[in-house]
Amino acid sequence: MGSITRTTQEELRTNGYSLVPAGQFVLAPELQPLVKDLADEWERLEGDQYLMNGARFRERRYDRFYFLPRTGEIRLRPHRPYYQSPVANDYAGGIQREVAPLSSATLANPLLTRLMRDDFAHFPLAEDDARLDEPWDVQCHQFRIISSSGEIGEPTPEGPHRDEVDYGVIHLMGRANTQGGESQVYTPHKDLVTEFTLAEQMDTMFWSDEQILHAVRPTRAEDGNRPATRDVLIMGYKHSPELQRIEQI
Repeated sequence: MGSITRTTQEELRTNGYSLVPAGQFVLAPELQPLVKDLADEWERLEGDQYLMNGARFRERRYDRFYFLPRTGEIRLRPHRPYYQSPVANDYAGGIQREVAPLSSATLANPLLTRLMRDDFAHFPLAEDDARLDEPWDVQCHQFRIISSSGEIGEPTPEGPHRDEVDYGVIHLMGRANTQGGESQVYTPHKDLVTEFTLAEQMDTMFWSDEQILHAVRPTRAEDGNRPATRDVLIMGYKHSPELQRIEQI
C-alpha cells in the first residue's frame, strides 16, 4: 500500500475528507493515455431535466455497479432513475430522476473500473473488515457544469449536503474558462471547515459521507464570450449486503 493511500485513509478517519493532487494520484502507465479518452466522453452528456426555472447549467450521465471489494468483481447493474431523499437534497430530492446512462465508450474504458477498485483502496477499512466480503453499490456520475455570460453554473444548487453513501470520490476530468467552483467541506452543522479548488485533471477529493457535508461554489466564465465548463467524475460507495441476495434472484 502506497504512502498516499495510507495518508488518505488516516485523513478520512480524522477529518472526513482528503485531497490528492493530480501529481500524486498514481496511475499505471498503461492507464494514463485512457484519461483523455474518458474525459472526451464529457462532450456527450445530456442535459439535466430537473433544474429549476428552466436552467441549463448542468449535463450528466449516471449508472450503478455491483462491487465486491475482496475479489474486485464489478458488474453493471440495471439502469434505474436516480433518487435522493428530500432530507439530503432539498433542491431535487424526493424525485425519481430519469438520467441518461453511461455511454458504451465510457463503460468499455478500462480506466473506469480500475478507478472504482483503486479509489476504494483509499477508504479506511481494515483488511479483516467483514464489509470487504460483501457487496457495495457504486453510483457513478458524470457531471458537466456550464456557465456563460447569461448564466452562472451551480455544481451543488442544494448547498451543503450528503450523498447518502458511505464514501465518495470526486475526480476532476476537465476545467476550461472557469473561475470559482471551489470544493467545500462543512461540519454536519453546516459550519465551513475548508475549501480548495480542483484545478488540474485528476485532482481528487475523497470524503466520508457520514462525517462531513460537502458543496461546491458557483462557477463563472472568465471570458464571457465563451462558455465555461467544469467536468467531474463522482463515485459514491454504499455498503449494500442485500445486493448479494438481489443479484442471485
